[in-house]
Amino acid sequence: MKNEYDVVVIGGGAGGLQAAIHSGRYHWRTLVIDRGKGRTFYTPIYHNLLGYPDGVSGAELLSKGKQQAKKYGVEFLMKVVTDITKDADGMFTITAQRRKEYREGSHEHIDIVRARKIVMATGIMDRHPDVPDVYHWAGFSIYYCPDCDGYEITDERVVVIGRGNGGPGLANTLLSWTADIAVVNIDPAKEISDHWKMVMQDHDIPIYTGAVKEFVGKDRHAIEQVILEDNTVIPCNKVFSALGMYSVHSELGKKIGVETLENGHIVVDPRTKQTSVEGVWAVGDVVAHSQQVMIAIGEGAQAAIWINKTLRQEGLLPVRKRLLEVAALKD
Repeated sequence: MKNEYDVVVIGGGAGGLQAAIHSGRYHWRTLVIDRGKGRTFYTPIYHNLLGYPDGVSGAELLSKGKQQAKKYGVEFLMKVVTDITKDADGMFTITAQRRKEYREGSHEHIDIVRARKIVMATGIMDRHPDVPDVYHWAGFSIYYCPDCDGYEITDERVVVIGRGNGGPGLANTLLSWTADIAVVNIDPAKEISDHWKMVMQDHDIPIYTGAVKEFVGKDRHAIEQVILEDNTVIPCNKVFSALGMYSVHSELGKKIGVETLENGHIVVDPRTKQTSVEGVWAVGDVVAHSQQVMIAIGEGAQAAIWINKTLRQEGLLPVRKRLLEVAALKD
């Protein structure tokens, strides 16, 4: 059937693309359904990826990954997956729609495809500081992941914005790179514990309380001042957000019974990346807290390896061999 695939990858980030590349190289008929412009797309530059000594932007990484996947016959559908069901024959029915029509509640431009196996690579989204033009600064002078960007603040003056103990906890981690840190607790209802107050005091890290009004800087690579609602001015060079995530995109998995943790992350077998539902795998940030693009890439490859094993064990031939058998019968 035209709309029937061996593997459907939901999410076109680094993990999803790597799963699709591997799947295509196994000659499985593979489709990536991607809503577009996820977290990786907005990352201005990755400095910690093997093979990119001068760094690479998220947009470039994804663009090259998509080109690579297409080289192996992977198809792409730029739509939002709105529903998944597991059918009596063990296959999955996936409904997708254009983002605009989906938001408007329209019933136009709907695609329905079937899949033998699914890879959930739907990712997460960061919670940004509530200031004007936050996307102007994001990734250039506002950072979210110390493991990714801690090195970029070496010996810089940094302001950490968080709620309750989150801010001091991140500030303590950032001491590996700089000692010039201030913490802003934007939620007075979430008090900072005595333990963290003592830790901050021991390292001469001041704690401010109150909402942030704006960032001031001459260009997007340096926030020179963090200004609070009471007009307190905190000098800085960079900002780190300790606000966490506002979305873990695991809702689709839950529709077919995929097990998740309380925080929404999908539970997978550590070796195979298969979820609690047979035929469904999950990779990348929707699974783990590591939030590292190279880990998502590795998990994408791992999931595809086990999907290939599973499909072969079920007796299914890759599409290339199926076509050869059909051609032989015609001869």
